[in-house]
Amino acid sequence: MFRGERRKKGFTLIELLVVLAIIGVLAALFIPAISRAISAGQSAACRNNLHQMYAAFVMYMDDHGGRFFPWVERREKGTLWYWGLEYGGGKAEGARRLDKSKARLAAYFDHVGGIEICPSLPYSAPYFKRKFDIASYGYGLNAALIAGTPANRMSGISRFDQVQMPSETIVWADAAQVNTWQSPASSANPMLEEFYYLDASPPAKFHFRHAGQCNAVMADGSGRTFTPANLDERCDGLTGYIEPQGENYYLRPIK
Repeated sequence: MFRGERRKKGFTLIELLVVLAIIGVLAALFIPAISRAISAGQSAACRNNLHQMYAAFVMYMDDHGGRFFPWVERREKGTLWYWGLEYGGGKAEGARRLDKSKARLAAYFDHVGGIEICPSLPYSAPYFKRKFDIASYGYGLNAALIAGTPANRMSGISRFDQVQMPSETIVWADAAQVNTWQSPASSANPMLEEFYYLDASPPAKFHFRHAGQCNAVMADGSGRTFTPANLDERCDGLTGYIEPQGENYYLRPIK
């Protein structure tokens, strides 16, 4: 060793353990904060989606004399659900062919495949069951505002301008339901799936996927969040009701 040359020192085991401990503490502090920030961003994107869905719905109403569109119609090429045209039929869940460009509101969207999908819906979860060959809708429409449904017939209204107390009536909200009757789901293997209308009947259709809250847009265009009155413990444990089961104040267009 040349004179004056100093031996290079590396980290001691204790120093390495201290550094790792500091990194662990920092990770414990920052990872939850980052997760909360991502969740808050997804909720904000969802609320923006819902407002655009509301705008599309109102524009459709304006172009059709305020009258609600039907839940389903039979067409030559297949079944026209309000959220898209299903070609053919008889295919298994997850393989059903859906053309969302034919959806009732598609002409009023900036692009199909964006605002109707909630970024917080857990499509990749092992308990999630696809209904179609593509993601369809992450939101549900108030069943009383869909022509021909039992809820709509019970309401006695056929036009959007007949809604009383618009600030108290939900139009769109985060939706999903637990399926136990369509393969690959079963009573022994309940699975979460997209769903398309909101009512007070079982199974529960509101989905509290934003830190335990459900985003909604009301008939006056205002946004609102709801906490659950009760929850279904199956799958992600986040489907439930915004009111005690059987009550539907926020879904009744006539108060």
